[in-house]
Amino acid sequence: MKKSMLSSNIVAFSCFIIFEYLIRSVTLESSISKIDEKFGQKVKSSPLHMVLLTQKDYIQFLRWELPVPNIEEFTFCLWLRSDNFTHPHSIFSYSKNETDRLIRAWISAKGRRVHLEIGGIKVFEETIIFQENRWYHICQSWENRLGRFALWLNGRVRTQGYSEKTENHVVPKGGDIVLGQEYTDFDKGLEEGIEGSVFGFNLLLKSAFDDESPIISIDHTSLIQTFGSSYGIRFLPRIIFKTWKDYNEEEDSRLLTPDYTKRISRVVNTANRSLPLGLQLVKLSYVRCELGKGSPHIGGSLMLISWSRTPVRIFGGAILKNARIDCGNF
Repeated sequence: MKKSMLSSNIVAFSCFIIFEYLIRSVTLESSISKIDEKFGQKVKSSPLHMVLLTQKDYIQFLRWELPVPNIEEFTFCLWLRSDNFTHPHSIFSYSKNETDRLIRAWISAKGRRVHLEIGGIKVFEETIIFQENRWYHICQSWENRLGRFALWLNGRVRTQGYSEKTENHVVPKGGDIVLGQEYTDFDKGLEEGIEGSVFGFNLLLKSAFDDESPIISIDHTSLIQTFGSSYGIRFLPRIIFKTWKDYNEEEDSRLLTPDYTKRISRVVNTANRSLPLGLQLVKLSYVRCELGKGSPHIGGSLMLISWSRTPVRIFGGAILKNARIDCGNF
């Protein structure tokens, strides 16, 4: 069935006023009882919380209302489980005045590609075949000194390189950070939203890079070199991490077995002090997702958005739910 469309930003704003009771401001770390608005029942809080978005009837998304400074580098991570990949899934939207797209990260329709755009400039587009009803851990990082970028999926580097067009680019301050919808597309209706569950969205104003050495996966130690591109983007070749051509889903589904988690946790814990902050976020939020109730205590004020500690407004009747303390099986 075709989803209903909103004809203008004015109509969308009116919907938010009419259904004001569907908007809640919460801090996910709070230990008080939460209200399940669908059933009007109190539910006992657990140490971890996720948010369920259905995009049914009303636009559903999360918005953090806080002062955003100029951004010269960032790393963000989240866990995502889609129930329906028919439409694009916005996993990070930073815009201004509901019109200017400053940072945009999304998964394309049918769950076929992951994208990153900064200031309207294409940074990367990586082919990945997502499956519905399965949890994925996704991280992206970028910095403006060299225009360097990287994408991780389930703890493994999927692509990395340099975007020459974003060198020295400064993302303007004062915008709106949203998860679950593209905040500039309310006039297009409900077809840009996440339909599924999200957990552990964290945004750190530091990149995962400390020099020009390539990023490596959690379980790899080799180094690789860059190669050129005629599009102003230089990628690093895929010679130390798996491509989807030889991707083994059963092996990946075992990545977070107890033995694997303990082994990797030892590596992470012993190396963290020397790792760039962004890379610490990538590793810790994957293998120790329970830390800080979904947000590891790193970076201090550079952790602009903490999943559990930064107040967030939940729009459109999205549901706050308890989550199991089981990374990748919430």
